Amino acid sequence: MLILVRFSDGWRGMVKKQMVRKQIYVAMFVLMALLVLPKYSLGWQKKERIKYVFSITRGKDFGSFGLLGSVFFSEQKQRLYVADATNNRILSFGADFNFLAEFNADGALSYPVSIVRDKRGRLFLSEPSRGQVLVVSLVKHAISPLDFSGIPSENNIYPGNLAIDVSGKLYVVDKANQRILIFDADLKFKKQILVKYGRGLEDVKVDDNGFVYTLSTVDGKICIFDKEGKLVFSFGKRGNGHGEFLFPVSLAIGPDGLIYVLDRHKSKVMVFNKKGQFMFEFSEFGWREGRLYLPSYLYINRAGQIFIVDQGNNRISIFQE
Repeated sequence: MLILVRFSDGWRGMVKKQMVRKQIYVAMFVLMALLVLPKYSLGWQKKERIKYVFSITRGKDFGSFGLLGSVFFSEQKQRLYVADATNNRILSFGADFNFLAEFNADGALSYPVSIVRDKRGRLFLSEPSRGQVLVVSLVKHAISPLDFSGIPSENNIYPGNLAIDVSGKLYVVDKANQRILIFDADLKFKKQILVKYGRGLEDVKVDDNGFVYTLSTVDGKICIFDKEGKLVFSFGKRGNGHGEFLFPVSLAIGPDGLIYVLDRHKSKVMVFNKKGQFMFEFSEFGWREGRLYLPSYLYINRAGQIFIVDQGNNRISIFQE
């Protein structure tokens, strides 16, 4: 009987120790959840709000796309403009993505890769193969090259993507000189922004406050400049982890100020907050609608519609924020 009592006491003690140990493990798990989950729960909720909407592919009125350049959504006209580079034309679509018109300047265009439109109704088309940006006045039915004369250049200007801000200033990526050229609304050259970490300078966007965002593919860097052209901060890291870049090619600023970065080799869009901290990502490699294959350009309008030029799938994929 004495042996039985001692065994029973030992058993109770052992059970009590196991219960205490389990309570400690549970407490540690809860603490870790409180520390980690808030960081990801916001991103997960936001990720679920990014919905695939529609794809523009070929149509009986405009045929098949060639190699697509950029897209631009005019808030004023509620139109989507598409630079169809290898077909040497610009296509326009309505707010419901129905085809409206085709413009090729009577055969005068040569591989237009980027397009923007200002409030005066002028289209700006970047033609890298000719080293020029065309100014197209739809009102006056006139086309002329943007004046690059008088701009100091170590190398010949090689224009790439374009951007335009709310005041009508035009921003031109000059790949050859790793800089952004800025012209006022009257198309007079005002200044340049030399981009640190500018190897493979590929894209530029401007937010409503006049801050300039640049993306450099080779360096894998996003740089943010103030209205005076001073570097505020930069972020970006090459790698295969979450929030790291393999081959970033385009960026856009959402209506809420979040920074969206398109990675061509990951076939994903990565989203960062205003401090450059990774929030979440969406889409993946594939051929089905809503997936991406060698995407090349990203644009977001004020309604939160996300336009992605999906070159490998020869279409424009549209998501909604």
